[in-house]
Amino acid sequence: MDITENKLKTIFQFSIPSVIAMLLETVITITDGYFTGNYVGEDALAAINLGLPVLYFYLGIGLCVGVGGTVICGKMLGAKDSHRASQVFSQTIVTAVIVCAATSLVVLLLFSPILKVLRADGKLSAYFTQYYKIMLFAYPLMVIESIFGMFTRMDGKPQACMLVRVASCILNVILDYILVGRLALGIQGSAAATLAVQAAAVMIQAAYFLKLSSNIRFRRFRFDRAVNKATFLNGSSEFIGEMASTISMFTYNYVLMKYVGVQGVAAFTVLGFAVYGYSMVAIGFGQGLTTLVSVSWGAKEWKTAMDLRRATNRILFGVGALFAVGFWILGRRYAGLFGCSGSVENMVATGFRFYSVTFLIMGYDVTNSMYFTSCGDAFSSAAISALRGIVLLLTFLLLFPAIWGMTGVWMAAPAAEALTAIVSAYLIGKQKRKTESR
Repeated sequence: MDITENKLKTIFQFSIPSVIAMLLETVITITDGYFTGNYVGEDALAAINLGLPVLYFYLGIGLCVGVGGTVICGKMLGAKDSHRASQVFSQTIVTAVIVCAATSLVVLLLFSPILKVLRADGKLSAYFTQYYKIMLFAYPLMVIESIFGMFTRMDGKPQACMLVRVASCILNVILDYILVGRLALGIQGSAAATLAVQAAAVMIQAAYFLKLSSNIRFRRFRFDRAVNKATFLNGSSEFIGEMASTISMFTYNYVLMKYVGVQGVAAFTVLGFAVYGYSMVAIGFGQGLTTLVSVSWGAKEWKTAMDLRRATNRILFGVGALFAVGFWILGRRYAGLFGCSGSVENMVATGFRFYSVTFLIMGYDVTNSMYFTSCGDAFSSAAISALRGIVLLLTFLLLFPAIWGMTGVWMAAPAAEALTAIVSAYLIGKQKRKTESR
């Protein structure tokens, strides 16, 4: 893998399949939202949104264990030790399975307290319970499939991961149409479709590492505490980032139910699909960058790693500008796809005007956080994640809506991303001065 020869080509080679895979994951989410909104109703959409913190928690586990494990694996591949890299891969998968199983059990026990805190009752409570009791089986599979994808890219086969996601997307649309649209199984049909898709994807990915992988395979191993410690340390910022999303989404739902009601939650759900889509693009490029930077860092090619980061930041700024302009113009029509009422459509259109700033800046913050993880600088990575997702966002989210209502809800994320970008730029400059002095 010659990274230095053509950096931009290499970035696209490793990132585009990852971005497509992540976007297809977004398509799956939006498809579920489309069928839920049109065949079940706004209350069902709102119920799904109330439980999104659960999804973000699982994503945090996947990114923490997956990114942490692939960084270690990448450095070992850079040092030409494929046997040890395979053992790290095997330990990472087993660790993820254990943690996900324990998480599902704990979340199941917390269903009632979550609903009470969010003041959800009646239809909301029923929809929430019906959907998430099935998703507690689907989310662990989603985590394992995501980690398999990270290691497939590390193995030099990003296209294989993309093809699995393409097949998953097609299957999900078919199952949603049958279970929700034709058989009228409601919100449970949507969850069942997701469970079936994730199970199929995991089996396909597992077969790749049993038969087709060239560098990384399932191998017998003994649990290495040092590897697990390094895995969780390297992936800590990604975990913090997703835990920030968990906490912020819970707070968003609490604030929306307090100041606006179910329609506010529905509006935020619809806008959130688009924001989730762009974040998947940013994470996709970040995962491609993680692979390249970890190998570069293992080979002590620090300048190459920094050049890769700068190029990725420029690409994401351009993509963010397209999202900002597109949803500024078409925000109301987009909301109409989900069967929303006129008042909800107006809320969504207003929200996109504020979120245009988020689209321009979010990629910079996400990429820089994942870049620092790849370099082994867990502190800087965690600082960026904590600022954008917890410290600043929660401060603004609790303050702005009390002053400006729903407008304040829309303002919180752009303000948090903008201030985090300033800190992120400072940390990048600090690292640059440090590496230049070597």
